[in-house]
Amino acid sequence: KKPYSAVTVTVERLTSEQYEEDDLSGIPDLVEVIKLQASGPAEAARALRKKLKYGSVHRQLRALVLLDGLIQNAGPRFQRTFIDEPLLERLRVCGTSDLSDPDVKKKCSELFRGWATEYKNTPGLERIAMLYKELPRRKQVVTQAKSKVLRETEQDPFRDSEDESEQTPVSPTSPTQASSSRQPVTYPQPTQTVQSFSHVNSPKDKKKKDKEKAKRRHKPFNLEAEKDAMKVAIAESSIAATNLTNALQSINRERERISENAAAVERFETCKKLRRKILRYIHHVEDEQWLGGLLHANDELVVALMTYEQLDRSIDADSDSEDELAEQAHLYRTPRQPSPPDSDEEDYADEDENDPFADRNALATPKVEGDEPKW
Repeated sequence: KKPYSAVTVTVERLTSEQYEEDDLSGIPDLVEVIKLQASGPAEAARALRKKLKYGSVHRQLRALVLLDGLIQNAGPRFQRTFIDEPLLERLRVCGTSDLSDPDVKKKCSELFRGWATEYKNTPGLERIAMLYKELPRRKQVVTQAKSKVLRETEQDPFRDSEDESEQTPVSPTSPTQASSSRQPVTYPQPTQTVQSFSHVNSPKDKKKKDKEKAKRRHKPFNLEAEKDAMKVAIAESSIAATNLTNALQSINRERERISENAAAVERFETCKKLRRKILRYIHHVEDEQWLGGLLHANDELVVALMTYEQLDRSIDADSDSEDELAEQAHLYRTPRQPSPPDSDEEDYADEDENDPFADRNALATPKVEGDEPKW
């Protein structure tokens, strides 16, 4: 189990919104709690790395400021034990990844250049001085060729158009369903009869639908008739990609996995559906006037979909995920607050703490007693 002490609590507090980005006032307190225990440097490195990996933009910037302050003020012993490979790899990713916020990348660039000049001849800090010219070593980047969601939307781009046309005849039956829902509960037979009758005719309906699908697939594409629909699809794609990106940025990844956020999943599905529609148009359209807009809309959707996929699988994609608990849960959760004291402790509240014979100092009887000593 990873350590969780005053070091992690202090990092959590100093990276919160109540501190300005460049506030250095809390660094002496952090240095003090780190020096109190042997595992302090390693725990501080891990806590800051988690903020860089899952925290908001503000927390990431604060983590970088705290990191720089610790390197400058915590002393040689701390410097030697603090900078480990997982933290270095996270810094490489923050400074180079397309998923990093521009402000975070800019801050990394400033720090990397400063560290290269200041610590290039400092024993124990040679590796941090080399960050400015290093790329992530083991990060598995999600490329378009490896992207599952892109393959999924490219396999059958005509599927959604067929599904949409299948759903259109359902709407006229809705008034009937609504009226039947207003009938008293004591007369359910008519509704049941209609349902059973529809099941009897389902094979014929299926054949009819299959024929209609085949006709639609071979139906010639009419550019003039589709112009208005293409305009709407292009506009909707840009809006949907922006909405998905904004939703991803608003999620606190320290507490919640991307795919567990209902709003993000809904916008993700919308982008998938729109990309299929855009790919259908790209398949048919040859006019450059329209093709440019369609390709641009596709690019926007690709970026948004791949960002979702990358952030949701970050535990698997990043090389610094040595945390076994995080690998199992696919997210990093800060430990819960300690549970309230047991009722037994409340019973001892009136006792004198300095009384060696008080009930609070009684030793529990072991379940299995050891054998008597043999001489």
